[in-house]
Amino acid sequence: MPASRTDGASILKHYRLQDPFPTAWSDPVDDAQQQQANTRRKSTVRYSVLQEENVSSTLKGLIGAELYDGATLPRDEPDPLGSTDSVVRVLKQRGLPVEDNVRLRSRYLVSSKHFSPAVFLRDVHANTPTPTLQQGLNYLSQSIAQKSGSLKDLVENNFDRFVTAKATIEGVYREMKENVLGNDKEAEYGVGKIRGYLNEVDMKAHEVFGPIMSGRGREEGLRLLLGTLEKHEAMLNIPSNILECIKRKEYDALQEEYQKARQHWDDSRALVPDPKAGLAGGVKEEHIHQLIIAEKMWNEVTFVVEEFKKDTWKRLVECKTEDNTHMELIQILLELGVDENPIAAWLISRHDYLKGRITAVFERSRVEIEVVRRQVLRASPPSPQAIGHHLRSPARWIPSDSKKSFDIPAINAFWEVVHNTMVAMLDSSTGVLGELLNFWKVAQSFIDGDNLLPVGIDDQSRKHHRLSDQDVLFLRTSAVELVAQVRSCMVTFFQEPPIDDVSALYSPLPPLTPASATPKELDFPPPSAPKMRGQEDDDVYAFFPPGANSLGAVHYMGKVMLLLGKAAASLAEVFAGLRGSVLEELRSMLSTARERTVKAVAAAWLTDSANCKLMEDWTRPTDNRGVTKMPGYFLAFEKEIIGGMQSIIYLDNVRNGETSVIPPPSAKLLINVRGQFVRTLYKALQGMVENAQSPAKTEDSSDTSGLGGHSSAITAANLTAHSIDSRDKKTRMLLTLSNLQLLRSEIAPELISQFENAFSVKLTEESKTIRDTLGQIDKQLFDEYTTPLVNTIADIVRNGLFSPTWAPPPGKMAVDVRPYIYDALLCMVDVHAQVTITAPSLVQQVISFLLEQFSKEILEAFRKKRTFTLGELLQATLDVEFVNQTLSQFNTPKSSEYQQLVYVELDRGSDGDARAGLQNELGEMKRLLSSLRRSSRAEFLCFRAKKPSSKRTNAHITEGEAR
Repeated sequence: MPASRTDGASILKHYRLQDPFPTAWSDPVDDAQQQQANTRRKSTVRYSVLQEENVSSTLKGLIGAELYDGATLPRDEPDPLGSTDSVVRVLKQRGLPVEDNVRLRSRYLVSSKHFSPAVFLRDVHANTPTPTLQQGLNYLSQSIAQKSGSLKDLVENNFDRFVTAKATIEGVYREMKENVLGNDKEAEYGVGKIRGYLNEVDMKAHEVFGPIMSGRGREEGLRLLLGTLEKHEAMLNIPSNILECIKRKEYDALQEEYQKARQHWDDSRALVPDPKAGLAGGVKEEHIHQLIIAEKMWNEVTFVVEEFKKDTWKRLVECKTEDNTHMELIQILLELGVDENPIAAWLISRHDYLKGRITAVFERSRVEIEVVRRQVLRASPPSPQAIGHHLRSPARWIPSDSKKSFDIPAINAFWEVVHNTMVAMLDSSTGVLGELLNFWKVAQSFIDGDNLLPVGIDDQSRKHHRLSDQDVLFLRTSAVELVAQVRSCMVTFFQEPPIDDVSALYSPLPPLTPASATPKELDFPPPSAPKMRGQEDDDVYAFFPPGANSLGAVHYMGKVMLLLGKAAASLAEVFAGLRGSVLEELRSMLSTARERTVKAVAAAWLTDSANCKLMEDWTRPTDNRGVTKMPGYFLAFEKEIIGGMQSIIYLDNVRNGETSVIPPPSAKLLINVRGQFVRTLYKALQGMVENAQSPAKTEDSSDTSGLGGHSSAITAANLTAHSIDSRDKKTRMLLTLSNLQLLRSEIAPELISQFENAFSVKLTEESKTIRDTLGQIDKQLFDEYTTPLVNTIADIVRNGLFSPTWAPPPGKMAVDVRPYIYDALLCMVDVHAQVTITAPSLVQQVISFLLEQFSKEILEAFRKKRTFTLGELLQATLDVEFVNQTLSQFNTPKSSEYQQLVYVELDRGSDGDARAGLQNELGEMKRLLSSLRRSSRAEFLCFRAKKPSSKRTNAHITEGEAR
């Protein structure tokens, strides 16, 4: 009955089967004994060819000896996990004689009844990674499913052929029995036809049952292997889980997986005792399988973890303290278990790193500073106009202005490099100092045992929680050495001259400065440098740009010294307890740096004071039109320098605490600064006098420098409401005299007071010296201005008094003031106008002085005449009284004294008649004098008395009277 024409139930009923896939052929058993015996007999006869005991003899030739264990195994077969197409080749590579030893080969081929999954995994897949095994497991599952489907289809499609063949065999068997008595030799005893049938059956059986028998044995082996792998799938997944944890940096999960792996390994080893103990006889085969898989898993886990440890060690010795990564890495190593102490190893590596870091950063910085120093030497020197513009800058600054320009671009760039260098070295947050302080803070916490650390598996890492005495001693000594290294670098920075070799600029270290020094710009001049402007010795400072002004110096060096002071305070606070000499060494470093800095700044200060004359722009301030802006510029400049020097010397902004790391300035240092302060005032005053005598030569007044400054020679066409025609020497001298008065009365006392407060000293002698110097300079300049005027008046007086027409004709009385008096007074009117326009505060002083000299010249002239007639006496009295009354506002004690002496001289040179005649004419003379005053009121209106407009004017009048 064809299978296509009936369903499964009909087939089972027809062939009396209980299972569509029977493992043995038998007929159903009846309850009756006879039926049972008959059924057994029929079954034996009917299905004997399919019985397992007859397979080896009957189907051996049909199926083939290579497919059944009873004869010869297959020579080879592919890996059921899909990794290779030859299992035998893999085993031969491992030295196993599987080609010659059939019994040994049967344990590795899944088609064999003696296939062993544990032996197969142990030998064939000893080095196969766990992920590959996992893929093989999936491949095996799919393969088994496919094999089961193929086997089912094979049986269903060929079952009818099998039954037909079996019926044919039985029919042939009956004919043989029926013809057993036949003696027909030519019919081969009746089996010739049978032989043909058997040959045909042999071919059909080989075609049908060969795949069936081979597939069933292979499937059983595969199912056994699959069951073993699925049972321990969690264990096999651990290595891949650990790799995934490492990839995702999930270190907590990594430690958990590692603990699981260790536990599986320990549990598996406990299931299979050591054979030497004599207890291995009762071990179950599944336990052996588990142990083999656990050993393989543990070996792979160990390999992965060891590789991870190596990577973690590498990361640990390279990591810094700022991001706290070192703690995470140390905890990982302690959790996994290591022989060497990771804490000590990391601290030692950090010491070595910092030692090299300090040297590298400092030496690189020195090279970069030298590069920009040579660029400063190559730059064009600043023009006088540019110098004056920069020196005037403090008067323009506002407190909120953070972008101050102190000097030419090349020098400003130098200062930025110096400051960046000190930040890179001494900043407690981002610099090398910060790394050093963080290193010791962490080291101290490990020394004190303040960190919570894992103990590892079986407390194996607890021994690493405490550093050994040798390690602690090494760390303490190393920390002190690092402090000494930083101190040495700073002393070198301030004391050593510029370096000669700048080839280190080509090293791969990242630059600390702006990208202004490119390789194309490295055509440097020779390292020997000229002296700085104002430098009095042969010192060349590596940290100080050649030609720099003192404004940039006090600003940047003040910031540098503040960094250095804070760094010294931090180092002393942290490391002074390690060695007693640390504090003294840091104090010595600060003292050396301060003295060198003050020396360099003081030299620039003196140079700038000599250049203060370049600050004069010949413009007036809005609040006082009697002076120029020069006194204000000078005050702002000096105050900036004094404040900057005070900050450098005392470092008041440094938190000193109990360490007292900031040493007090030496008496010699303060004496030098005091002397330099006085000298700078002298230089500045001298420059002002030079400006009055001859203005500083500058470039064209069009301000080609682009600095927005003013030329010291302003043409008349360019005059504004606040500017002055500085080409006129008299104008320059008057304004300079007015400036000197302001300096003496207000600015110098203010600067002296600021210096005394800044340095806690009294400048008693210096104050007197400064006042005397100001007085001498003022007198020198005043005399220089008034001498031509005095000479002019003297000539007018002499020519007038000694003129033949001075005295009235004999018998005539004086009726008018002589022309020389008008000429002299008109000359003074011109002076009055000029002084009033240029420097109003000097009017009283100048006119009073000219009146004194006018009176003195009249006295000298009368002394030379010796005798006076009545007419001469009356003329002399009229001239003198006219002058006295016209200039009465400008009378001084000295001019009054000269006038009294004139009358004494006139009285001495007159006889009694002349004196009597004078007394008789006094009334008429008074009337005449009053008439002359009224008629000349317009000409001499400027000499009329006016009320003082301010206290400053009163002060100047008093000074003029005193003079």
